[in-house]
Amino acid sequence: MKNDEQKKPQPILIKLEQSKKEKQKKIIIILIIAILLLAAAFGYYYLQTKKAAMEKAEAEKLTTKDVVKISETTTEKTDPYAFIYETTLPTYIDKEGTVHEVTPDFDPEENEKIEDFFGPLPEVEHEADLEHVEIKGVYIYDTDNLDSILEEIKGTEVNALVIDVKESYGLLYDSQLPLAKELNCVISNRDIKAITEKCHAQDIRVIARIVCFKDQTFASTRPDLTIHNEAGTPIEFPLESNSTWANPYNKEVWQYLIDIAEEVIQFGVDEIQFDYIRFPAGGSLDGSAAAYGDPETLPQKYSAINRFLQTVAIQIQNRDKVPVGADLFSIVMTSDLDGHAIGQDWTSIGLTGINNICPMIYPSHYANASLSVMGNGEGTDLGDNRYEAPDLEPYGVVTDAIIDGREAIDQEGYAYVRPYLQAFTADYLPPGYYMEYSGAEIRKQIEAVYDSGFNEWILWNVQPTYPPGTFKAQD
Repeated sequence: MKNDEQKKPQPILIKLEQSKKEKQKKIIIILIIAILLLAAAFGYYYLQTKKAAMEKAEAEKLTTKDVVKISETTTEKTDPYAFIYETTLPTYIDKEGTVHEVTPDFDPEENEKIEDFFGPLPEVEHEADLEHVEIKGVYIYDTDNLDSILEEIKGTEVNALVIDVKESYGLLYDSQLPLAKELNCVISNRDIKAITEKCHAQDIRVIARIVCFKDQTFASTRPDLTIHNEAGTPIEFPLESNSTWANPYNKEVWQYLIDIAEEVIQFGVDEIQFDYIRFPAGGSLDGSAAAYGDPETLPQKYSAINRFLQTVAIQIQNRDKVPVGADLFSIVMTSDLDGHAIGQDWTSIGLTGINNICPMIYPSHYANASLSVMGNGEGTDLGDNRYEAPDLEPYGVVTDAIIDGREAIDQEGYAYVRPYLQAFTADYLPPGYYMEYSGAEIRKQIEAVYDSGFNEWILWNVQPTYPPGTFKAQD
C-alpha cells in the first residue's frame, strides 16, 4: 500500500509539470509571433525598396543631368528667343528653372553647352513685324556696271540687286568701325548710299552681301580672332584656297559682322545677306588641329552658326527692322554629314528666326561621275535620281534638291526659301559634264523653283551682263 501511494503523482509535481507545459506553449506562441512580425517587416522592406527603385527608374527617364523634360505645353515665353518656336511644342526646364520650348530634334545636353559657352541671347524688346517681299534678284559683282545692269533689268520681273559690301579680303566701302580700322581692311570705297538711292529710283531693292567667317584680314593683326592651332597660329585651309578664317565660335567676330550690317543699313540698304556662315571644309595645310576649346564643353559647329544667326535676328531684324538672310551650300539639304562638318544643319538653321535662307543650288557644284574636276566617279543622288552629269540637267537638279530639303522647309516657322540659281557656264568641268548656260537653261531652273511651289530666286553670275532671254517682262 505504501509503495502504491509512493507511485501516485504528488500534487506539487503535477503543478510543476503543468507550469512547464504552459511555459512551452507561451514560448512557441512568442516564437510564432516573432516569425510573423519578421516576415511582415521583410515584406514591407521589400515593397518599399521595389517602389523606390521604380521611382528612381522613372526619374531617370525624365532627367538628363540637370535638365528636366516635361510633357506639358506652355504659353509662357520666358526664353529670350522663344518666339522662334511654336507654343504647341513640348517644353523643358533648364538647371536654372527656366521653361523653354523645343524642336523635334532638341538635345538638352547640347543646349546646356550652348548656354554655358555663349551665354544668354540678347533680350527681345519686341518681335519684328516685317512685311515679307518676294525677291526675284540678280547678283552684281562690279558696281561700276550698275547703270548697265539697271538698264538690262528695267521693265522685267527682277526687283532686287545683291551687292557686296564685305568680301573675304576686306571691306568694299569706307567703314568707320574701330576694328575695321585696326585691321586696315578697307580696300574699296563704294558709295553704298548713292548705289542704294539709284536702285530705289527704279523700285529695285538692295540686298547687302556680307562674307562672314571666310576672312583673311584677321590673321596678321588679330590672330586671336582666327581659327588657330594650340600655338595660336592661324590655320590655312587647302580646300579654301589656303585662306585663313575668322573663328565662328568667337562672339567678338559676331559683333564685328553685326556692326558692319548696321553700318550699311544706315546707307539705306533693304536687306542683309550673310554668306560663308560656316566653318571651312577639310583639314589644315600643315595638319594641325583647330583649338576651339575644351571638347567636353564645346558646342557643335552647327550650334555656333545657329546661335550667331539667332543673335543677328534679334539685333538686326527686331531692332533695326531689316530682314536678314543667309546663304548655304545646297548639299546640306541632302546630306546631314556634309552639313554638320561645316556647321550648317538644314533642319534647324531655318528656325533661327532669320527671314530667309538661300541654298546655292548650282547644278555644276554637285559631284559628277568623272574622275576629274568635281568628280567622284559616281555622281550625285538627289531625290530618287542619280545625276552623273548634274550640270546637264538644271531642271531636275533644282527640283530634286528641293525635294530632299522639303521636310525641313515644311516645319512651321521655317524661314522663307530663296534659292540661288546658276547663271554662268561651268567650263572648268571636264568635257561632256557641262554645257553653256544660256537664258533657256537659266529659265529651266526658275521654272523648277516655281513648279516646286516657291516664288523667289536670285541669279549668280560675276559677268557684267546676263544671257539674252534670262528675264521675263514684268507682269
